[in-house]
Amino acid sequence: MTARPDTAEMAAPRIYDATVVSVADIADDTRIIHADIGTASPHRAGQYAHLSAAGFDPRPYSIANAPDGGVLEFHIKNTGRGLTAHIFDNWHAGSKISVEAPFGDHFWRASTRPLLALAGGVGIAPLKAILEAHFAHAQHSPAYLYWGVRDAQHLYLDGAFRDLQKKYPEFRYVPLLGEPAADAAHRTGYIAPALV
Repeated sequence: MTARPDTAEMAAPRIYDATVVSVADIADDTRIIHADIGTASPHRAGQYAHLSAAGFDPRPYSIANAPDGGVLEFHIKNTGRGLTAHIFDNWHAGSKISVEAPFGDHFWRASTRPLLALAGGVGIAPLKAILEAHFAHAQHSPAYLYWGVRDAQHLYLDGAFRDLQKKYPEFRYVPLLGEPAADAAHRTGYIAPALV
């Protein structure tokens, strides 16, 4: 008998010699990076990893995909300094990097209860993974996602979430812009007032 994902023993973090397999610029200051750790990832949806490079202290980044093979997805916002600046200047497909994972006690637990997810900016990364796990195991359970960003260009997963809404009628996606948009396609405001 297979243990449920929320009751199985959690994997201890280990260091992987990983290879960057793709880099996508999805906003002027944000990238999605996929890294192959060479083996099936033991993480759970919602956990994070430490990324590091020579000369820089490791930094935590949420894993943005549910466990599915050995490729991990990271959403990285460029702060213009430190490791993130190094990543933007130097990491490309084929780069050898160090990944230590998994970390974190906040992750998706198998359930058919409704799911409420609230995110701002690249904080969407772990919730994307959680939604993937949720719909893989509880397809008919309601889920609600409120995602607040500064402006429309930072809604870089907008199309993917709208497609998910079409596939799963139980899913409600509410994007919110902090700055007024030129069109009326998106709501403006903050997440808390939108919940009432």
